[in-house]
Amino acid sequence: MKTNDNEMRFRWFTAGMIVVLGFIAYANTFAGEFVWDDASSILLHRHVQDPSKIGQLFLEDQHAFGRGQGNFYRPLLSVSFMADYAWAFGGQIEDGVPQPAVFPFHLTNTLLHVGAALWLLALLCRVGAPRFVCAAAPLVWVVHPLHTGAIAYISGRGDPMAAFFVFAALWFALWEGSPRRRISGVALSGFFFVAGLLSKESALVLPFLYVPLLLGAPTRGGARPDRRVWVSRLPALGVMAAILAVYAGLRTTVLHFASDSVMPSAGFGTRLLETGQALALYLKLMVVPAGLHMERTLEGVPVWVGFVGLVSAAAMVALCALAWRRGYYRIAIGGAWFLITWFPISGLIPLNAPMAEHWLYVPLAGLVWMTLECLALVWRPQRAPVAAYCAVILCCLVLLAMTVDRNRDWRSNEALYTATLQRNPKSIRVHYNLAATYQDLLDNPAGARRHFERVIELYEDKKGAEGLEPTIFWNDELEAHLSLGEILSELRPHEAMRHYATVLSITPTPDTAAMVGMAAFGMGRCSLQLDQPAQARRFFEKAVEFIPELRPEVERMLARPA
Repeated sequence: MKTNDNEMRFRWFTAGMIVVLGFIAYANTFAGEFVWDDASSILLHRHVQDPSKIGQLFLEDQHAFGRGQGNFYRPLLSVSFMADYAWAFGGQIEDGVPQPAVFPFHLTNTLLHVGAALWLLALLCRVGAPRFVCAAAPLVWVVHPLHTGAIAYISGRGDPMAAFFVFAALWFALWEGSPRRRISGVALSGFFFVAGLLSKESALVLPFLYVPLLLGAPTRGGARPDRRVWVSRLPALGVMAAILAVYAGLRTTVLHFASDSVMPSAGFGTRLLETGQALALYLKLMVVPAGLHMERTLEGVPVWVGFVGLVSAAAMVALCALAWRRGYYRIAIGGAWFLITWFPISGLIPLNAPMAEHWLYVPLAGLVWMTLECLALVWRPQRAPVAAYCAVILCCLVLLAMTVDRNRDWRSNEALYTATLQRNPKSIRVHYNLAATYQDLLDNPAGARRHFERVIELYEDKKGAEGLEPTIFWNDELEAHLSLGEILSELRPHEAMRHYATVLSITPTPDTAAMVGMAAFGMGRCSLQLDQPAQARRFFEKAVEFIPELRPEVERMLARPA
């Protein structure tokens, strides 16, 4: 069926609005800084900084140069960082760490986000969604502030990148026409699926997401699909299944990396309740995206919230079934889209966090689509198009303002961690990262001391709440003691020595041996300050035992006149 001129003008105008609003939403991030995992993903990643190592990116964990492994196999994401780095780096180096310009990285994130929204528009047009839905869904989606954790945060690029490829794969999988065109569509769909999987693991939902489209998406002529159409769409599903099987095989064998993440060990009943709690909070944030932050927990969430979430999930399943039975296939497809993409992040499958806002990047598209299809069915905006589109514009402007405001939290490490602690003041890792930022980047020892002390207090509370022995220590807790010793050593050596002594009290392991060595070195320095050379020598000998590289510095300090 040939698209008429009015329809083409509508699509181009909508695409233009998506581009404009998308860039307005994230333009204020272009002058931000590298934050959080950007250090391990880019600034410390020697392979990302060396184009000759591009092949190595396909053989290693994404955070191969970070503090630990996470079993994140995202080589295409790292390749995109490599391309940005090659453009951005002008030779600036501070304290041995390269300092590339941040603009190209943020520009790429925004381009991928806008591109994903354009593919969403193309897909909605392909399945015959009403004009109102085709325009409103991608416009609302592109400016929604829930996406800031995926777009304003450079290391969040995996979400828009994977979505860009997944949406494209769905569109190509629905190609119709001659056998040659269908074969091309299947091949391109498979290509984009592979690209999505190499961008982020979340792309593995594609075959499951394609099933409702295979069964319910109308033909190009608008006819309801029948068995002949279903059969013609099956090759794309077969290719997706084969790719997924190969990917799963590789990820569980040669491309499986050791992970430092600790998965929760709660029973199924607890996980089910937490799934409901998380879903209820997710639905609230999608409708009213206020109070956004990056460190969400379910601590203190009432039990009844979990039942509300589980009832909401059951209601959505029932709505999808009813819509399919009544012939409202797009409503059912939109609802299935949300449920399918939400399930991996629901909590039923143990993850390293109870919930995260950026995980909703793709599920939100399905919920917005389903909601607008329902509104179009009830409201029939074609009878009052001006009012309908004015409502969409107003909604987009409100969401756009919220997105621009939320972006300010991502402009620097200090801004991000401070904003997060306002919402979740008991986050140990955010207190630790803020303390490290003050100590290593901002030369603010008072601020560093305050937050390192808070880290220790929170760990002590954690031990008390979980009935753990006070002699059990986490690595971050030991490093907080070590950092406090360094901060206090010049002016308060006795107090510094108490922190060093805490680190020295543990039984060294391969992970903590270096910390024990540095604590002994710190004790030696404090002993020299207190005019105790014999004690200093003993501690220095212990330090060199764990860290032989310290010997020249130890000899220099011992040779210094008293």
